[in-house]
Amino acid sequence: MFIFTRMHPIKPALIFILLIVCITSSAQQGNPGIIAGNLMDEKSKAVSGATIELNLVSDSSNARLTTASASNGDFVFTALPFGYYRLRVSYVGFKSIIIDSIHVRDERFDFSLNDLVLKLDVTAELDEVVVYAEKPLIQSKDGNITFNAGESPLSAGSNASELLKNVPLIATDPDGKLSVRGREPKILIDDKPVELNAQQLQDFLESLPGSMIERIEVMTNPPPQYANEQGGVINIVTRKGRVGLGGRLSASAGTRGETGVSGNLNYRQKGLSINLNAGAGFNRYTGYGYSKRENIYPDSSNFLNTTSNYTNRSKRPNARLSVDYDMDPRNSINFLLQYNQNVFDNYNETGYINLDDDQKVYRISNRSTKASGHSLNPSMNLTYTHRGKKPGETLRIIAGANFSENENNRLFFQDFLNPDNTPTGNDSTQRQENISNNRGMNFRINYDKLLNNKTTSISTGGWYNMTSNDVLLDFMLLDKTGNSFVKNPGLSNDFRFRQSVGNLRVSARQIIVEGFTVTAGINAEQTNISFDLYNLARKADNSYVSWLPFASLNRYWKEKFNLTFSYRKTIRRPGIDQLNPSIDYSNPYNTRYGNPTLEASSSHNFDLVIGKNNSKYYFNLGMGHNIVQDVFIQVRKLVEDGKTETTWQNIDDRKEFEISTWSGYTFSKKLRANFSAGYTINQYSAYDREVNRYRNGGSFTSNLNTTYSPQDVWNFSSNFTFNRFANPQGTVRSNLSMNLGIQRKLFNKRVVITVNAIDPLFQQENRSFTYGPNFNLESFNSTNTRNYRLTLGYNFMRGVSKARAKKEKEKLQGIINSPAS
Repeated sequence: MFIFTRMHPIKPALIFILLIVCITSSAQQGNPGIIAGNLMDEKSKAVSGATIELNLVSDSSNARLTTASASNGDFVFTALPFGYYRLRVSYVGFKSIIIDSIHVRDERFDFSLNDLVLKLDVTAELDEVVVYAEKPLIQSKDGNITFNAGESPLSAGSNASELLKNVPLIATDPDGKLSVRGREPKILIDDKPVELNAQQLQDFLESLPGSMIERIEVMTNPPPQYANEQGGVINIVTRKGRVGLGGRLSASAGTRGETGVSGNLNYRQKGLSINLNAGAGFNRYTGYGYSKRENIYPDSSNFLNTTSNYTNRSKRPNARLSVDYDMDPRNSINFLLQYNQNVFDNYNETGYINLDDDQKVYRISNRSTKASGHSLNPSMNLTYTHRGKKPGETLRIIAGANFSENENNRLFFQDFLNPDNTPTGNDSTQRQENISNNRGMNFRINYDKLLNNKTTSISTGGWYNMTSNDVLLDFMLLDKTGNSFVKNPGLSNDFRFRQSVGNLRVSARQIIVEGFTVTAGINAEQTNISFDLYNLARKADNSYVSWLPFASLNRYWKEKFNLTFSYRKTIRRPGIDQLNPSIDYSNPYNTRYGNPTLEASSSHNFDLVIGKNNSKYYFNLGMGHNIVQDVFIQVRKLVEDGKTETTWQNIDDRKEFEISTWSGYTFSKKLRANFSAGYTINQYSAYDREVNRYRNGGSFTSNLNTTYSPQDVWNFSSNFTFNRFANPQGTVRSNLSMNLGIQRKLFNKRVVITVNAIDPLFQQENRSFTYGPNFNLESFNSTNTRNYRLTLGYNFMRGVSKARAKKEKEKLQGIINSPAS
């Protein structure tokens, strides 16, 4: 019998409220306005001695404040009255920069204009004028979304996987798989593709600190080099730091039992940029669940009920080194080295009760599972970028390699009981050791060029990606006579899986008239697959060619209204998780295994996106129709002795109909809200519905995000998510998830205090219903996700000296007190 306990939310909630009160009590009052920044040339070298002029737009006397940039390029104006300001930067031999409409006000009185680039004045062009626009939390343009994570308290103390759940259009299913508008996207880090398998990608995202992320870009209509990705592209852009030396240090702790620490050191000077990030996190999750299954036979039926609870612990150290070097204004290289690790220790207890047709118990057993192990994931990447003399010409070459070592040791003990809960004297002890090594290499080249007519551009290139997976599984039974484990060759496995994909692409983009463009292209891909089943002395090979065309029509009206119609053919290849034939015995009444004979699934995707943007709101409506061929899905079927098997298999074709919206509204400069929702209907063939009892069903995803900034040093954010996913054999229902964050910046924004309340009202619960030809199953799972997290951060920013700041303040005071004013 299992007893489940829940943490009472009242005490953590009281602590949460007290923290808010303490933070609020330290609020600054009457802070003067500050405008600061730093100057650099096109070679990223600091510009000293430049003249910076600042004037209040509403001042009829046109009085100006003047200063010069320091040796490190810094400048600052302090003690500024509220109002709109115009800033002008000038330097001999360089084009002047004018930044207009900088609004210093009570809710935002501190502005930092980082990395203002002065360009050589080689022509008689007019000065560059920029209208200053403050970045909202979420921006939308041309149907794409930018989530400015650096502006959000939700990023503090979180990892990339958690942060992605707060981004409109992005949904996460119960298995942790990401989707955009119902389809799987391609993940990029700093515009470079992440070539990892599903498990490696999950480990990477869960170890990447949210404080490292500057913004997340969701591209529903990506550029040509990624035009054939199913769900578009998610580009995670990391922080780069300012000119000079700087850094950040943060630590977090939560009531759920989590802790984390991360640090960053960055250096930028004269075309060289070095970013070093390192950190570690500890997580602890507890949960419970149950299931009820009815097995239906021609002359009778029986039932299987289960109850379970679990505790999962993990440690995730990580490190990342990124080096950028500009050899000259047109050539640059980037070197990236990163490492992440996951050390886990999980424990699960499950009780099984078998009942006959009359609901009478005839068998009871309890099973405990202890799983421990680790995964190591180092990777490296080298990128070369060349920019042509003419605008619009770029050559980029990317080469990378990755390695992964995974070890998972599981120990199973099952004790069998009589219907009256007395011991039968029978038990079973099993051990499963799984070791896998994964290696990957990738190479990508892309060339873009704008032709002389200024209306036609071409994009061409290709890529090659190779992965190799070695998997060794040993299954052992405890021999009680010798008190030792004996290997069972029939249930063990030893195999190697290799896959290589080569791609060639060509595309063109034509501007028909201003605001109307047409893009078309095609990808040719060669796929080679090899399976070596060593324990069976069997080998299987396969190769095929895929032609993947794409095209889009884009119409824009004064950058306020846009319409995009696109077509693309995509391909989804099964990975090692779907192909692995090793049998998972963690549940003796439902064994799981992959299918090495799976075939790739292709899809014809038609999308229409309509968008409207202005200063108050943005609105996008997307409609899609997908024809998916050779669909492969996870299917469960009833076998002998009341057991089921779950594996992957190709089924008939499927049609998908999708509608979604992503919108935002600015109530004021202090308050903004963003909302996204999508509904996808899956329609299966008549054969699958009649023979396999597959069901047409709909998946619903939604996200509501709000942000309130009463002052520049205060930020209140909230995020609410509700998802419901359909599968051919039923549905998975999840409840509302919440993340409430409050952030306070102190001591000239060097100290950042963030408090998050995660799922304060509801725990994360998933309820699924599965219907097979001869069984019905209801499953429920609840995870203790309620968490009150405190994050403390410190920014090691290079600031302007106190003496210089005082001098600027005295200069301003002199102007204010002068008779002319």
